[in-house]
Amino acid sequence: MHASLYGLSGLVPGAALGAMVGAYCALAADAYVALLHAGEDPDSDCLRKAVGQVLRHPPWQASMRQVRRTQASAPTMLGCSLSMAVCFGVLGLLHGYTVAFVAQASASATLLVLALIDARTRLLPDALTLPLMWAGLALAWAGYGIALNDAVAGAMTGYGFLWVLFWIFKCLSGREGMGYGDFKLLAALGAWLGWQALAMVLLAACVIAVLFAMLCQRSFAPRGAYPFGPFLAASGTAAFLIGLA
Repeated sequence: MHASLYGLSGLVPGAALGAMVGAYCALAADAYVALLHAGEDPDSDCLRKAVGQVLRHPPWQASMRQVRRTQASAPTMLGCSLSMAVCFGVLGLLHGYTVAFVAQASASATLLVLALIDARTRLLPDALTLPLMWAGLALAWAGYGIALNDAVAGAMTGYGFLWVLFWIFKCLSGREGMGYGDFKLLAALGAWLGWQALAMVLLAACVIAVLFAMLCQRSFAPRGAYPFGPFLAASGTAAFLIGLA
């Protein structure tokens, strides 16, 4: 009994940290989108400006201002805080507060920001997807993640598979079914999870996307296009939480 309570107590620091990080993620994504709408280029300078704006204002101060003036509403911030609290808490139980926890918690927060940005702009910025991929490869090289050959194969497979699907769909329909940011995001997930997990991640993302479209359109045969990045990000985060990385 005491051992169980001690183990559960390990959730508290991670959950508290995750709640704070989730709020910051919502504000950072909102600030980045606002800068894009103001005419900024979607590059690393824009991302640094957005993060700088958020770090100067704690979430409990910025949230009310954002509720009044931007789209970072209180429900969005609450949802991000809760999701990151659960994520960080579970990762703390899986890995303890080690390098693996820091790495996967950081990756999960990055995936959340990417999902928020893509949902509003249909853009997955290279300033986030590429560092995420290189971080996964670097951890594998340093011996803190999966085997390096699996990470490299995962990055290549993730990008290459969606690239092939993109061109098959474009040749058959004359339309683009997804953006290059989706290729890079799946490549980044491959670098963290390895090529073996990519089929499960991609399948889960597709199933969630279809169910979401059916729910939104209240139809068993939904039409139209939705950003795919949020579903890839959710599936990738779930893979961290069940210990695939």
